Amino acid sequence: MNFYEKLESNRKRLNDNENTILNYLLDHKEQLSEMTIREVAGHFYTSPNTIVRLTQKLDFSGYQEFKDQLKKVLSVQKSVGELYSLDDRIIKTKQLINPDIVQQMIQAIHKADTILLFAVGLSRFPAEEFSQRLQIVGKHSQTFIDPHIMKYNAQLLGKNDLAIAVSVSGSQSSNVYAAASRAKVAGAQTISVTGFSSNALANLTDYQLYGYSSPIKINAIDATDRFSIHYLTNYLYNQYIEQYYDIETSHS
Repeated sequence: MNFYEKLESNRKRLNDNENTILNYLLDHKEQLSEMTIREVAGHFYTSPNTIVRLTQKLDFSGYQEFKDQLKKVLSVQKSVGELYSLDDRIIKTKQLINPDIVQQMIQAIHKADTILLFAVGLSRFPAEEFSQRLQIVGKHSQTFIDPHIMKYNAQLLGKNDLAIAVSVSGSQSSNVYAAASRAKVAGAQTISVTGFSSNALANLTDYQLYGYSSPIKINAIDATDRFSIHYLTNYLYNQYIEQYYDIETSHS
């Protein structure tokens, strides 16, 4: 289990104070290798044992292993950020997929009465394709152009529904996060598909998928490719239909 899988699987075991400390550690990940456990504990006026217990709840042996594994993740992120090959990005994205989590996702898709997909900007294209393909197999699925309508419909969901939020950044200030938050409060199950990082949207949702991408801005406009997002939504769809449908193939 890699670093983010451990966070994903065990973060719900943390109390509010421990979550605050974890957010601090992740926000200061570049400096963390130089920070002692006493320095971290001192920042929060707590004991080093509190930090040890936090990391052990996340399935690390202690603070040092937490730091070592985070350092390895940062090293991979930096190297991947320098890659331009789409093949390399897909390989890295595939390595992040947790089959057990995907199995839970496709069960949630199968059981859902309504599936709403939340996405804006360029992320709306893989979301729309995923939604239309779900409609082919009889699922009541929908995407939105207007973010206000998206957030309004999010709060109408119930415990038998599913919300899938798609965002490369996973920013807490985004309309996608706001819609996912409303869906979660309404009682719906939630899935996030985001870039590879510890982000607010992933922390909010019940299930997470992560993809590698190289952030690009042109004239201050987001031009980051969504190739890994397309890959993940296609992977999830293919796993779903393989389990629940007889697949017919044709060649033109």
